[in-house]
Amino acid sequence: MTTEDRAAPITAPAHPAPLAPAELKSIVEAGYDAIAPKYLAWSGPRPTTTRAGYVAQLLDLLAPGSSVLELGCGAGVPTTQTIAAHEKQLRVTGVDISAAQVALAREHVRAPDPEEGRVAFVHADMMKLEYASGSFDAVLAFYSIFHLPQEEQAPMVGRMVGWLKPGGYLLLNMRTEEGDFLREDWMGARMFSSGIGVEGNRKAFEEYGKGLKILVDEIATEKVGKFEEKFHWVFAVKE
Repeated sequence: MTTEDRAAPITAPAHPAPLAPAELKSIVEAGYDAIAPKYLAWSGPRPTTTRAGYVAQLLDLLAPGSSVLELGCGAGVPTTQTIAAHEKQLRVTGVDISAAQVALAREHVRAPDPEEGRVAFVHADMMKLEYASGSFDAVLAFYSIFHLPQEEQAPMVGRMVGWLKPGGYLLLNMRTEEGDFLREDWMGARMFSSGIGVEGNRKAFEEYGKGLKILVDEIATEKVGKFEEKFHWVFAVKE
C-alpha cells in the first residue's frame, strides 16, 4: 500500500468514539507527532486548489501589516509560507497541537527578514488558547477544526470570532459528514476526526457567529491525487 493509499480521507464507518475529548485530542497529537515528516512530504505538494484560491482572495483583501492567526498550521507548508512571504509584510502566528509539526514549521517558514519578528509558532490545543478580543485581522483554520471532538467545534467558531478585529476575516473548512471517524492506521498512525454535518456547521455559525457577514458558504469537491475530497468552506467578515 502506498503512502497516498494510507492517507485516504478519514471517512466511514462512523461511530461514537468511546473516549473523552482530551483522549481524542491526544490521539491527534500523538498521531501527527509520529508522522510529521511523512505527512509533510505527502501534503506539501498536494494541489489543493480550493484552499489556494481562498487564500489568494484573502491576501488581496488584507491591508499591509495585518495580523493572521492560523489554527492547525502543521509544518507551515504551503499556507504559512505564503503568508509570511507576501509583499504586504503580514504578521502570522501558526498554532498546532503537534510539537513535531511546530518544529518542522519553524524550519520551513521564515519571514524575509527574521529580525522583524513577523512569524511565530505556538504548540497548543486551539481550545486552550488565550488571546485578547480583537487581536487579529484574519483567523484561518484549514483541515483542523474536524480534529476537535464534535462538542467543541461550534464553541471554537465563537472563539475565533472573538479574536477577530472588526473588519477581520474568518476562513475555514469543516467536514460535511456528521459523526466520529477513528482510523487505526492513517499514514501509519492512529487518527481521529469528526464532523457535525453541514447543517450543524451552519447552526454553529448562527449560534456563535454573531456579528459575522458570511461571504461564502460552499460545499466544494475536488480531486486531490487519487481521491475526491469534499469540505464545507466558510469565508466571513466581522462587521
